[in-house]
This record gives sequence, structure tokens and C-alpha cells, in this order.
Amino acid sequence: MKNEMIFDNVKFWLDQHIIHCSFNEKFDDRILDNDIENLFIEVITALTIGNCKPILIDLTQVSNVKACSLYRFISRNSELKSYVISKSFLVKSINIKLLFKLLNIGNDGVIPVKISTNLNNAVQYSNEKYLEFNAF
Repeated sequence: MKNEMIFDNVKFWLDQHIIHCSFNEKFDDRILDNDIENLFIEVITALTIGNCKPILIDLTQVSNVKACSLYRFISRNSELKSYVISKSFLVKSINIKLLFKLLNIGNDGVIPVKISTNLNNAVQYSNEKYLEFNAF
């Protein structure tokens, strides 16, 4: 882990070529507005130095209600499209995974989204998208 940044119960870090984001159980989802959007953009820009990378968002430490709010906000955020090449979400149950897949219906497919209950699968997906994006 390097370049770790923590803001308001949200931790960001860059591991090789994947941006990781983890939410603490104390995260207050009532702040999902321009402030959190600006935080994401500023941190992602600082971690990637202008090179697009995949982002892996760990929602396993927050309640299901907060996870849903965060998923809706992050998966549909139009500003993040310019900064990441894919979004992977790590969730704690298959039920939440299925709910998120339903919530993703109608979402534009410009940025690929993966929802997983297994960290290794989410990392593998992010690595694959990074390699696809940077293939010569």
C-alpha cells in the first residue's frame, strides 16, 4: 500500500495500478453530494497523476442501506467517467450483488462496472480492464 489518503471515514490508496477505496462503518451517507464527488475527483487525480486507472470500491464495512446509497452515487456519477477506466464494487453478500445489478439496469455502459463478493475476483477484473485499456 502506498499513497494512502483518509478523509471522513473513506480511505483511498493506490496498489500497483488499481485505485482502492474503502468506506468505514462510521461513514455518513448523508454527505453524498458535490463534496464527496469533489473528494473522489481530487483524490483520484492525485493518485493517478493524470493516468486513468480502474477503481475498486469496498462496501463490505458499511450497512446495506449505506452501501446502496454509495453504489447509486458512484456508479452513476458522470464526473468519474473522465478519471477511471472501470469500477469494481466489493459487497458482502450475493443479495446485495443482485440488488446492485438491478440498480445498474439503465445505467450507461461507458465505464464497465463489476460487482463482486470476492476480493480476488474484483482485483482480477480490475487488472484485466487495466491491461485492455493499456494494450498496445
